[in-house]
Amino acid sequence: MSVSETLKKLMGRKLTVMLIPHNDIGPIRINLSFALLGILALSWTGLTVWSGFIASRHVDYWRTKADEHVLRAKVWYFSREVQRSREYMDRVRETEIALQDLLNMKTRKAIVQSDHAMGGPTPLDRKQLSELLTGNPSLNIDDMNTELEGVKKSGSDLMANFEEISAYIKDQHQLFRSTPEDWPTQGRLTSGFGMRKSPFEEDDNEHFHRGLDIANALGTPVHATADGTVRIASWQGGFGRLVVIDHTRGFQTYYGHNSEILVKVGDHVKRGQVISYMGTSGRSTGYHLHYEVWQNGRAVDPIKFVKTKEG
Repeated sequence: MSVSETLKKLMGRKLTVMLIPHNDIGPIRINLSFALLGILALSWTGLTVWSGFIASRHVDYWRTKADEHVLRAKVWYFSREVQRSREYMDRVRETEIALQDLLNMKTRKAIVQSDHAMGGPTPLDRKQLSELLTGNPSLNIDDMNTELEGVKKSGSDLMANFEEISAYIKDQHQLFRSTPEDWPTQGRLTSGFGMRKSPFEEDDNEHFHRGLDIANALGTPVHATADGTVRIASWQGGFGRLVVIDHTRGFQTYYGHNSEILVKVGDHVKRGQVISYMGTSGRSTGYHLHYEVWQNGRAVDPIKFVKTKEG
């Protein structure tokens, strides 16, 4: 017997299912052929597969919807963070401008823009404001990227500006520390800057006096009037024991007629540091300090650097 004949014979057989109720009703017989059972099994399997397919599609749909909501929430969050970053950058920029005003700092950019101060919102700013007013904000990746680029550029600009402010402060500090200030010693001003008659009896001519003479007792401390480096610390003819200090920004200061020198060539000194003691060495008529200020290679009147401190 062939397989097809065997299968046909099997499908032709019937199966009897008997249901026996727990009451007076008689038994119920149901005759089912194997062919019908096969059809029912195939139908049930197909229905199960189809239901599973539909269910999986719905699961994928809701999973996609959930992922979309998560993504939109992330985009919204980052968009808000970018806007906060822009607001923070704007506050920092306001602080930067206030700091420049406080320092009376005139950068090249400030000089160019001082008479042309202007500004305004970008098209993206106007778009976001319009969406906010209409209550229909959109979340656009391109817009967010544009904002991110703007924040990055603002950050770079602010860093450059603050580096410029830092350099300016450092430069002004160096200028302040290098500019002679205050009196080099205590005492009486006995001779000023300019033409004067020679204090020596054998010389009746007028000479140009390039500094200040400040008289006091022997050994009165002499102070450096600015930060600098000692260039000369030795006997120099009519100056007697002389100290010359080089400062940056073209300044030099001279301290002559000392009785003792406390520094040596190459020493770095600070403003207010004691560098020598008053004496009458060299060509001198009594205990005093001869003090000169040189700027860019010429002697200038020291009184303009000390007159506010006099008395």
